[in-house]
This record gives sequence, structure tokens and C-alpha cells, in this order.
Amino acid sequence: MVATEEKLQLRFDPRTIEHLGIKMYSRLPYALAELVANAYDAGAETVDIKLYDNDANDKRIVISDDGDGMSYQEVNENFLIIGRKRRETDEKRENSKGRKITGKKGVGKLALFGIGQTIKIETTRSGEKNKTVFIMDWDEILKESSGAYYPKTEFIEKADLKEKGTIITLSNLSRATNFDVTTTATSLAKLFNWFDVGFNINLSCNDGTPITLTRELIYEGINKEFEWNIEDLVSKINNEYKFKSELRGKIISSKKPIKADLRGITLYVNGRLANVPGFFGVSEAGHTFSYLSGWIDADFLDECDRDLISTDRQSLSWDLPEAEELQMFLQRIVRFLVKDWSSKRKKAKTDSQTTRSGINIPDWYEKVPEHVRPNLTKVIEAVSDKPEVDDEDFSSIVHTVYDLIPPYTYYHYRILHPQIQEAARRHYESKDYYTAFQEAMKRYKNSVKDKSKTTETEDLAIVSKSFGKDGILKATSKFQLRPNGQPFSQDTLNNIENGQQALSRGVVQGGRNIVSHEEHSDLMNTGLFTEMDCLDLLSLLSHLFRRLDEAEKK
Repeated sequence: MVATEEKLQLRFDPRTIEHLGIKMYSRLPYALAELVANAYDAGAETVDIKLYDNDANDKRIVISDDGDGMSYQEVNENFLIIGRKRRETDEKRENSKGRKITGKKGVGKLALFGIGQTIKIETTRSGEKNKTVFIMDWDEILKESSGAYYPKTEFIEKADLKEKGTIITLSNLSRATNFDVTTTATSLAKLFNWFDVGFNINLSCNDGTPITLTRELIYEGINKEFEWNIEDLVSKINNEYKFKSELRGKIISSKKPIKADLRGITLYVNGRLANVPGFFGVSEAGHTFSYLSGWIDADFLDECDRDLISTDRQSLSWDLPEAEELQMFLQRIVRFLVKDWSSKRKKAKTDSQTTRSGINIPDWYEKVPEHVRPNLTKVIEAVSDKPEVDDEDFSSIVHTVYDLIPPYTYYHYRILHPQIQEAARRHYESKDYYTAFQEAMKRYKNSVKDKSKTTETEDLAIVSKSFGKDGILKATSKFQLRPNGQPFSQDTLNNIENGQQALSRGVVQGGRNIVSHEEHSDLMNTGLFTEMDCLDLLSLLSHLFRRLDEAEKK
């Protein structure tokens, strides 16, 4: 080994600033976000961002805040040191407002050069006599080869010792186009989640009416349909993820597909973007993702020993164990959302169809034969989904189909014997089919007794004496001959007579006696004797009543 007294030296090229500043923060909202974050960490309550583009030769951006400001010493020892990690020198990691410090890597200040080549900074603390004013020029920085740069500095005496805060003026801007203040405000709002902490961000152009950044500003283009709180979702997911109770946030869905730049769930850490909107690696149900947007706070990630957030704050380092555990749990949330959204949307759709048509669509579906239901559903939904079909046309179409395919009970009622209809109507219409059957059975029994003139008083005895081969009434009196004039066989006629008796006895024993002596709720809940059984027996009573109409005394 060759001995030498010359020391090794790490050098840096000024163009490092170009890579960490200009390249990383070339988009205006992301560059402004770093300056807003600095103001938040400085304890500001208000940040005013003013864009100027009236003069093509003098485009400027002025960012002012009412935070703590910096002393000359703090500018020199803190702000102007690239890569200084404040967290390593601030044990509390809180500012004067008790907020968690969001700055982490000490390179966010380079965002300034992502916007303009000339940076003027005026800053002061309350109680100081002077403001510290210094100017940094990109062209001058590039000329330095030593790795050190000395900005032009001056001190301005303050009229009010209590004055504090920072004003940053960016000129010689990189952009040639004029500012779109609305788009910039919306894009900038997406990068923060500080809307409930007494921190206001205002954005204006050419001293026009300022836009105050709010969460509503982000989502105002979404026609909200459903909403979920993350805390509620977490409680429904069976998982042992240790930080699940610390997740906060809200997810919303739209009635129609959302614009691509609003889709996805944004992850924030201590109020700052940590992962751009997405669905955390879940690829299934892509159709659903066109309708979902929202945000999740995961502040606990800032307490991890390792830095999980990329320098440009676009994503987490998902391959690290702490982030991987979170990702797996977030995927569970997303998959739950997909199922719940589908269920809610289906219900909302049928509710809307009911409102538009005036017909209870789910009830209708339930009361048509099972083999008819799929095709009926397909027809109604196909018409419902057509935007050119207004509510009036939709209602007309649904009512037409309803008349062709009525609910089973409605169709059933139409074919009942008039006497059965009359006896059962009130209870039938109120859907009390047990009582409807009982009333219809009373009508049938009384009509049989009136026609046969039997002296029996019990239901079973009345129908037993009145019908049958040897009964008082003959149900086949009018049907002795075939169309060709030949008589029906006596066995056929006897079978009908005995059948009338047997079926009548069956309705009494298998229906009336059960419904009269047992609680209807017990019968219904156990399935021993259901409402459908009542409807079937009403049909049977209609058949028996028609035979009774044709019967004559022997």
C-alpha cells in the first residue's frame, strides 16, 4: 500500500440541485406543495400563494405565510444546508403549534428551483429587529465549482418587532404558459390532508379572488352516491393488523364513472401525500374502480425506524416489511369495498326503478315464478340502463310488462271464484293470507250448508254429509253426457262426487283446523304451513266452489 498524506474528499456538483430540485419538482403543484409544507412545519395558520402572469416578461409566484419565520442563524445553519434532517436535531418533532413535523429529508427546499431560477426569500422571527433577505440565483449556483454558494444577503429593519413569517418570491420562471388557477388549486389540494387543523391555503392569480383549498375542492366533480368511513370498514374486517385502529379516512363512490385523475384511494401520512391514488395492488373488479375515490390517513408510518416514503412522495417502498403488512390489509379493505359497493348499487338501482315506475320492483320479482324471474329482471334492467328512456317512458314500459307478467298473488286473485274473492278480499289485499283463507273457508262451508240444508254444525260433518256418492248434493248433475250424447261412466261420476267430498274434507282437516288452532307466526317461521299453502288452498276452494255452483240436491 502506498502511503500518502493527502486526505480523501467527497465532492458534489452543483447540478445535484438540478436533479433533486428541477427534475423532481418540475410540476408546479408538487413544487408549491414543498413550500406549503415548510409553512405548515413553521407553525403558520395561513399560506397565501399568488400567481402573476399579466406581464409576459415578469411572471412571478409569491408565497407568504404567517409562521414562525427564521432568524439569520437559522437560515444559515438550517435552511441552507441541503439534506439536513430536522428530525435528528429536534427530539420533540413538533413545531410551535404542536403539529408533527412533516419535513424529513431536507431536500424539499430544492423545489424552489423546480419553479423559477431566481429565488428571493424574506424571513423574520417575532422579537427580532431585522428581516433577513437573501436571493439565490440558479445561473450563479452553476458557476460555483467548490460545492459552496453564497447568496446575496441584506437586512431590513422592521417597523413592528412582532412581525414574523416568510415571503418567497419566485421569478425567471421555467414555464411559458399562463397559469390555470383552478386546476392548480385542485391539484395542490390533492397533495394535502390538512383541512381540519386550522391551516388555510389560499391561491389567487393576478390578485383576483383567492381560492381556498378544501377537501370539497378535490371531490366537487364527483356525483356522490355512497360513502364509507375507514373506521367502519376496519371494524368489519377480521384481521390482526396491529395498526388497523389507527387508520382514518373516507371513501366515496360516484353514480357514474369518475374521471381518471380522481379515481383511486390516496394515502396520506401526517397530512401529506405518501402514495398517489390507487388500489394498492388489487387488480380484480377494475370496473368498480372507475367509481371509487377517497383517502386514508396512516400517520403511524412516520414513526417507523426506516423511511418508507419516496423522496418525491409519490409512493411507499412497498417491498419493505412494514409497508408490505399495510398493503395486505389495505387490499382487504379494497376487496370489501368492491363487494359492498356492488351490493349497495344493486339495491339503489332497484330502489330507483321502484321510484321511477311506481311499482315495487323487488316485491314483483319475488312474486313471479322462479323460471320467469331471470328474464324479467334482464328486461327491466335493460330498459332502466338506457339514458334515452326518461321516467315517464320507463314507467309506461314497466306497467305494460307488469300487466303481462303480474305477481303470482295478483294473477292468483284474478282467477279465484267470485265468492272466494269477496270473502277474502280485505285480508288478501293486506297480505294476511292466513286470515284470507279462513274467511274463504267460512264462506264455502256456509254456502254448502245453505244449499244442502244439512242439520250438521261442524265443518267436517257438513262437507262429509253434503258430498260423496251417497251425499245430499250431486255435483255432476249437469254433466252426465259426453258431447257425442253418450253417458259418462258411473265410475267417473262417482269419482268426481267422492273427490268433492274428499277434497272438501282435506281443506278442513289439512287447512282450516291447522290455521284455526295454531299461531300463524309459528306456522310461517317453521314452514309447516306457509302463506303459499294458504294461496294454494284458496285455489282449491275456488275449484270446490265451482262444483258447488253446479250441484243440485238429489
